[in-house]
Amino acid sequence: MKKEDKDIEIRFENGHVPRRQNQSNIANTAERTARGKKKSKDAKEPGKFKRKWKNLKKWQRVLIIVVAVILLLAIVSCALVFGIWGGFKKNVNKNNLGVSDDIANKYGKTDIVNIALFGVDTRDKDSFSGRSDSIMIVSIDKAKNDVKLISVLRDSYVAIDGHGNQKITHAYAYGGAELAIKTLNQNFNMNITDYATINFYKLAEAIDILGGIDIEITEDERLELNNIGDDDNPNFQCVEKSGMVHLTGEQASVYSRIRKRDSDNARVDRQKKVIECLIDKARNISPAKYADLVKAGMELCETSMSVSEVLSFAPMLSNEITIETTVVPGDGDNAVGGIYDGAWVWRYDLAAAADRIHLFIYGEVPETTASSKKKPESQSTTKSSKSSSSTTKSSGSSNGGLKNNNSAATSAKHSSGNNSETTTKPQTTAEATVNNETTKEHTTAETKTTTASDETKSAA
Repeated sequence: MKKEDKDIEIRFENGHVPRRQNQSNIANTAERTARGKKKSKDAKEPGKFKRKWKNLKKWQRVLIIVVAVILLLAIVSCALVFGIWGGFKKNVNKNNLGVSDDIANKYGKTDIVNIALFGVDTRDKDSFSGRSDSIMIVSIDKAKNDVKLISVLRDSYVAIDGHGNQKITHAYAYGGAELAIKTLNQNFNMNITDYATINFYKLAEAIDILGGIDIEITEDERLELNNIGDDDNPNFQCVEKSGMVHLTGEQASVYSRIRKRDSDNARVDRQKKVIECLIDKARNISPAKYADLVKAGMELCETSMSVSEVLSFAPMLSNEITIETTVVPGDGDNAVGGIYDGAWVWRYDLAAAADRIHLFIYGEVPETTASSKKKPESQSTTKSSKSSSSTTKSSGSSNGGLKNNNSAATSAKHSSGNNSETTTKPQTTAEATVNNETTKEHTTAETKTTTASDETKSAA
């Protein structure tokens, strides 16, 4: 039976994005960190991976340099490069990815390659399953030496082929990278055929090899960082102060996963800060650490890209690389956030978001963008120099257009285009797991309408 829609007054001022609250995770956070400084974990024994640089093949050296020089392709390169060398290459059925009809040729820009980047937050360090905690489209223009990062918020309410309309983060849990790529292609009219997935828990080891990172954190972030870290590991070394601090790999990994204290938008910004810090570290990495970094990278990720595909990016290292970032949803997407069908989601105009992504990547939008989009069955309708400098700029599209409707009053299920009824069917194991996790996540969500008053930074 469909639920009746209820009109809810939403106040929205000056492009401010509301903070998302979750009271159950705030109540005892400070108390958890009052235990004082805990003893640092024993240093790990040096790895046995001692393959000499001079004995590496040429393509292997290039892969290492790619990561060492530009950790943008860290999350692309460390993922792509080391995943390949470590035997983590995974095949996807490219005939089942919902690829839009030859987008590159429509724009006449065949040098632009779009890759999906996923980050999973599984406690199993050897696993790449579960919900995707981070979702990005990495667009690489090899002709112009440009890299553009589009962050898609995990709570985006989209159509997932065969599973109805849900949070986009669930697609990876239901069907792995293949279904997650298909979901991006079908909802945003993209032509993505390759991906890289990073396990955030393994990212900590790579950060430690680089010597940790120096980053500025707020008091709220410090409290939540310690709260999450303490839950994950009884021997977690708490961060004792806010401001500019030095974080270990484990602390930095936890920092990049903070979400419940503020919003997905803020988490994307934190992940961006970590990447920028890693780029700075990678610029000065000692050759003596290459082998250890490779070993960590071998376990860090999996990818669908081949060695030759990764090597095609190597010439970019000889010139300056410009990095631009944006976030979806953003300005012009008419986004409204709130409780919907029992879960907190961002609902927005997917066609408008698709046009904005195309404009960001290609500088133009084809007339056929909205009409040619392939719908899922369930949906009815850092400027970085050669080796010494890196800066990152954000595009004009921020989350200024987002609104918050955090209400317990839920309405009928909508697809991004038209309303549609979905047929009830038995849950798969993945669906049952996702639904159980979603129920726990939103049990204590606020049920009153929230005034949109908090201003967010432009996220990437």
